[in-house]
Amino acid sequence: AAQVAAEAEARAAHRRVEGARRAQAAEQQVAAAEDRVRAAEAAAAEAEAGLQQQAAALAPLLPVMLRLGLWPAESLLAVPGPPEDTLRGLLVLQGVSRDLGEAATALRGSAAEASQRAAAAAREAAALRAAQAEARGAAAALEAELAEARRRRDAAQDTEAEAARRAAEGAARATNLAGALARLQREEARQREEARQREEAREREEARRAEAAARAREAAREAAARAEATGRAREQEAAARAQATARAREEARAQQAAARDDASPDPAPRPGGGRPMPVIGNISQGFGSRTEAGPSRGMTLSAQPGARVVSPCGGKVVFGSSFRSYGLLLIVDCGDGYHVVLAGLDRLDASPGQRVLAGEPVGQLGAAAERGRVPLYLELRRHGQPVDPRIWFAARG
Repeated sequence: AAQVAAEAEARAAHRRVEGARRAQAAEQQVAAAEDRVRAAEAAAAEAEAGLQQQAAALAPLLPVMLRLGLWPAESLLAVPGPPEDTLRGLLVLQGVSRDLGEAATALRGSAAEASQRAAAAAREAAALRAAQAEARGAAAALEAELAEARRRRDAAQDTEAEAARRAAEGAARATNLAGALARLQREEARQREEARQREEAREREEARRAEAAARAREAAREAAARAEATGRAREQEAAARAQATARAREEARAQQAAARDDASPDPAPRPGGGRPMPVIGNISQGFGSRTEAGPSRGMTLSAQPGARVVSPCGGKVVFGSSFRSYGLLLIVDCGDGYHVVLAGLDRLDASPGQRVLAGEPVGQLGAAAERGRVPLYLELRRHGQPVDPRIWFAARG
């Protein structure tokens, strides 16, 4: 039952990773479309302002131009001064009005084109928002499916979950982040030792059963040699059943080994990046930047309000709760001594003891604090020591 539940959970988790990737891509497309809407609206406003300026420039000339258009001869006779100066002035006035009219026509065309671009961009943004809502709905359905798979899995993993809770409770009593990680590492070492002892006990039990089965088969063969034809047939049937049992046991062991391989953390991180960033956004504060408390031990990402937060690595969640001034804090054991710390979340979608995949959603950011962006603090530690996350992530700021 545990094996079936684990396989179902793994399939649901993979689908959830793909759903999160599509949701993040939709968020990025919506943001780009909204930028295009704002740019088109600004162009339309600029063109409209140009039209207003042209109208203001033409306003003093309109009475003269109207009179000239209705009564050209009378207008020429009414102007004092030499006739050639009057004619020259009127020709200049006509040229200026013609140029202003052409400029106004061009501005009206620009304004109409900008308005069309703004309307098209607005329609595109609306369609993308609808697609984003659909993607979020699909992600919610996948989350419900994954939650059901995890409920079935939890029934077979009470021991591991209880150990993870003890580790998280011990970490919560620490006075700082380094102490919390140290407690978690000690608890993980204890759990690994217990798992090793359980594995050795299982192997000893299997060896004992294999030896007993071998003795039983030998006894069956000796009895078959002494028995009559009917007895030999019964003994051969018993041997066949024993072989079927042994094959089933070997297949079960192979399936358990495959499940352990599937659930193991990702390989050790490699320099050069390539892992998914936890959110789509920019780096607002880098590793080692000066802060009031000294050099920053991590980096801060600036993302959209309500952005989905994903795990940058595959591994096991070892802490997920409020912690001191960090707010909601999540720690993922990525293997080979690496831990990823994510702080500043508004909601946690992962719990201690849960295994997650790289790119799997683990939480969500809250509403914007200022300038329409929300910060997410990211810290990468190896063997308890902070390291620059940019050697691990494909980060761009």
